[in-house]
Amino acid sequence: MSEDKQKILAVYHRIDDAMVNKDTETLDDILDDNYVLVHITGYHQPKQEWLEQIDNEEMKYFKTMPQKTTITIDGNTAILICDTKIDARIYGFRNTWSMQMKMCFEKRGDNWYPVNAIAISN
Repeated sequence: MSEDKQKILAVYHRIDDAMVNKDTETLDDILDDNYVLVHITGYHQPKQEWLEQIDNEEMKYFKTMPQKTTITIDGNTAILICDTKIDARIYGFRNTWSMQMKMCFEKRGDNWYPVNAIAISN
């Protein structure tokens, strides 16, 4: 695996860990300021709103279980696609969701930053 792909995968794992650990400070540092998360429902959620909902546990993540990950790099942009399962309580309803996360990255200097993500139900 190339060094850039390793860096992107490491960022993705840091995001998963921060979600489970309710570490919104790390998420705020990792994610682009204009980051948008598109939920399975189609809702486009701005970064700050998502972080607030993690803080107040409207969105509580218990475990992430990545199954298969592919990374495609094109110059200074990259797409990570991960088939995953997420054990979470969202707005009071707990479930383990099977989904595909598609996360888009931009390279700035030597680092890769997630600019958006789309969750697709499997």
